[in-house]
Formats: sequence, C-alpha cells, structure tokens
Amino acid sequence: MDFRGSGESDGLFENTTYSNQIADGIAAMEFLRSDPRVDGHRIFLLGWSQGGLVAAAIGGRTNRPSGIALWAAIGEPSVSFPALIGRETYLRGLAEESIATEIVMPWGARLKLRHPFFQEVATHDPFDEIKAYDGPLFVAEGSLDTAIPAGTGRKFVSAHNGDNELRISPVDHAFNTSLGTEALDALVMATANFFALRPAFLTRT
Repeated sequence: MDFRGSGESDGLFENTTYSNQIADGIAAMEFLRSDPRVDGHRIFLLGWSQGGLVAAAIGGRTNRPSGIALWAAIGEPSVSFPALIGRETYLRGLAEESIATEIVMPWGARLKLRHPFFQEVATHDPFDEIKAYDGPLFVAEGSLDTAIPAGTGRKFVSAHNGDNELRISPVDHAFNTSLGTEALDALVMATANFFALRPAFLTRT
C-alpha cells in the first residue's frame, strides 16, 4: 500500500510520521475487512524494514491480523535511522521545528522530513508495540544486514506473547536480491509455510 505522501497517494512525503503510517495501515486493513470480496477475518500483514515497524504497531494496537510477518524490521529506530542518514543530520532534524530537513539516503535519493518524524524516531518502541499482539508472528533477520542491528529479530520474538518463529539467514537488508531472487523466494516459502501450519490462528475477529 502507498502511505499518504508516497506513490500515488495524496499528500507530501515530508509530512509523514510513524503515527500517520500506522493510521493509514489500520485504515487499509479496515477497508479490506469491509469489502465483501475479502474474508475480513483472514488478513495477514507483511512489513519490510520500516514497514515492519508499522506492521508491529498495527498488530499491537488492533490485535486483528490473522498473522504478521516482519522482514528485516526496524526495532530500534533511534539506532537505525541516525546510522542510515548520519547522526548530524538526525540531530538537525530533531532540533529544527519550522522547516523540513533534507536528508540524503545512502543510495543517493534526496528526501525531506519534518520535525514530528524525527521526534517519533527518538521515542517509538516497536518491541513494546508487538507485546499486545497474540497472533502468530514470523520474524526474518539477515546476518549480513548492516541496516538493522544484530539481534533485533530475537528482541521481537522475545517481546511477543504468542506463537512465533525467528528465521536468521545469511542475507543483507534486501535479501541478496542484487544477486538474484533465490534467497527471497526461500523467505517467501518459509513465511507461507509458517502460517499454513497454524490453522487455529487463520480466523480472527
């Protein structure tokens, strides 16, 4: 899905926050639940990277998804985000309340983000969010991932009060897709198999 300010959705990306993205995700899930073409009691969430942070929060705040998969999910944004954009830029974004802060991503993309985003980076706790979700949780972590601190996946499953599985593979943050799709294909199958073996959790209210 495209959050507000992303893809084909309305709005400016510089106004995005974790709170807005979580609200958009919940709204999208509720929209699907109300669609007669969809079994509203069999909705699964899959979040990669920052999307994993969002999926964890949606699960914790609604406890409605039939299952959640977190792929290389951000668990400690106040660690990962400054490392991604540079601590000086991060601190500038925290301090600047009137105008958007321009950031340069490691791959060259230039973005602008406003003060509320940086505030939430400093305070949001995905591990605390996932505690309230008791459905099945699949967590994937790459041992070659330099964007997510090692052990993040273990912290997610430790915080989760339900059935879960942690898969650690020798992949980077993008699951070695620069070399082909073999590792990603294996992850897709492992995720699907995890949920397929848990029929008791396939239908939730």
